[in-house]
Amino acid sequence: MSVLLTINCIAAEAPRRDFDDHVLPRVLTRWDGEARTAHLVSDERLPSADGFSHLLLNGSELSAAQQNPHDADLIRVIREFADAGKPIYGICYGHQMVARALGGACRRAAVPEFGWRRVKQVDNALWSGVDDLITVHSHYDEVHDLPSDFDVIASTADCAVQAFHVRDAPIWGTQFHPEFSFEAGTAMLQQNLRTEALAPSHWLDELDDPRVVDDNLTLFRNFFA
Repeated sequence: MSVLLTINCIAAEAPRRDFDDHVLPRVLTRWDGEARTAHLVSDERLPSADGFSHLLLNGSELSAAQQNPHDADLIRVIREFADAGKPIYGICYGHQMVARALGGACRRAAVPEFGWRRVKQVDNALWSGVDDLITVHSHYDEVHDLPSDFDVIASTADCAVQAFHVRDAPIWGTQFHPEFSFEAGTAMLQQNLRTEALAPSHWLDELDDPRVVDDNLTLFRNFFA
């Protein structure tokens, strides 16, 4: 039986609940199985990989370039799924923590990214059916020093590792956010412009047609497949 475990890594209660109630259900329209959500920031230990077929990790306001109290528990789960050969997909903070768990590193980026940005793709199964990928970018940290079995499959001028794939394993990470609708992504970016001091000077909007945002859900279809 296919059972998806999503670890919601958001620390603050209101955005954590919004992800559970509004963002994740959109992703699950591409999932054909059972699903369970666990919260990274809670009093409960994260579940083990036993009984689950896939692992999905979202973004967070936490910094993967710093040590956090829940790092060891999250890294444990990622390694359990990887050791069992089960598919893993990390987004933004999740992408960074998958890299850390499997031998890579994360650091403060020289150039943060905010806005709707296009990435340069390298041929990979995750992109099947999506030729022009424009997604939400909102990050200060970046992945670097990946192990030799990691392939970089997307980049931007400001971020060399926008996405990776662990060679011969069903493990992916994307620095950008394909999970957001146009409305949700725009709302988050508008919040960035109001509250993040560096966002206005690093803002880029390459989105001409909001309808293409729905195509980003294809990444989840490919991952789940």
